[in-house]
Amino acid sequence: MSQGNLEAQLRPVLDWLGRYLNAHRFLWLMSLACFLMAWNRGIALLYGGLALMLALIAISWILPWWALRGLQLQRQQWGEANSGGELVLQYHCQPRQTLFFVSIEETLPGQRQQHFIPRLQAGALRLSYASPARGIYTLPAPTVSCAWPFGFVQRRVQLLSPACQVRVQPKVHAIRTLPQPCADNPLMAGADSLMSRGAHSEFAGIRPYRDGDSMKHVHWSASARQQQLVVREFHSFDQPSWLVVVDANAANQVGDEVENTFEFAVQIAASILEYARQQQLSASVVVGGSERTQLSIDPGAADIGDALWQLAEVQADGLQDYSELIATAVAERQEPPIVVTIRSDQHSIQLPPCGGHLDIVYAAASFDLPMANYAQGWQQLRSDHWQLRLHRLSKLHQVLSL
Repeated sequence: MSQGNLEAQLRPVLDWLGRYLNAHRFLWLMSLACFLMAWNRGIALLYGGLALMLALIAISWILPWWALRGLQLQRQQWGEANSGGELVLQYHCQPRQTLFFVSIEETLPGQRQQHFIPRLQAGALRLSYASPARGIYTLPAPTVSCAWPFGFVQRRVQLLSPACQVRVQPKVHAIRTLPQPCADNPLMAGADSLMSRGAHSEFAGIRPYRDGDSMKHVHWSASARQQQLVVREFHSFDQPSWLVVVDANAANQVGDEVENTFEFAVQIAASILEYARQQQLSASVVVGGSERTQLSIDPGAADIGDALWQLAEVQADGLQDYSELIATAVAERQEPPIVVTIRSDQHSIQLPPCGGHLDIVYAAASFDLPMANYAQGWQQLRSDHWQLRLHRLSKLHQVLSL
């Protein structure tokens, strides 16, 4: 019989042994074998072997329990967590003595993740986990296991730890450049306004100097009076202002709980906010949930952390019609913005007069049949209207840029 045929015949037996036989059960079987042989043959050495294995089993049971008694853990989120990235938890450990061969297991939404710690002492400890989907979660008590000293028996204890709330922000995709729709704006065409004819901006006031501001905008006399650098701030009529309107009507969403048009819309909104910050533009996001969320950034903003913090908790639980939400959001703006809409091709919208339109459209069929061939990419329909066709498997970091 060849070696290959022998291995194939023994494979079911080996699989069964691997499934049901571990070190702890092996010790019990060896103890039983030593007892039977010693009782049958009367060999004192086998009784000594039996006593040794029973001592190993007893120590393997008692010492992990003894080590974990009185262990206290407190947890909190450390830093920011983005969907698809890392979630870092900081633990404050209070063991009675140094612990060895310890595992900490956390139950995150849809998954359980574990870290092995060879040596656990009192103090702070940071562990990273794969971030779940965007949202706010309250983690159950962690499970701590210990197999010290021999690894034959692992004791698992669910600690009575205070509740730990974590916030996972939406993923932000890098955007190099976006289309610039050109609408008929009388201010851009040179019509009279509060500023002088032919000017492109008007003085809006002064503010403290920020890193990255041009020195030519420093207001030197005001800086001398206030004993700090201040700069002139202008309202620009050449730079576009972006308005991203996110449809939070639950009836309009397509896809499952993790990958759906609403989740993708939140990611796109966050990405456009970051793009506007990098380009020193103003941008706003409106989410029409059961409680309307509105946030914005101004030119010169250092980061979009506050906006991401709010976007972590928005939900698709609204009832307002998408077209009505868009009209309301545009009417609240003093200047016509470039409106960004995100929808599925099953739903049409009506757009009020604005400074331009970027229409991002997902193929609804791609959420049921993702492997079919779907259109993808930017298309200019009019000078003031661009459309981006997407599907479920579209890589947003690749297709958002023009």
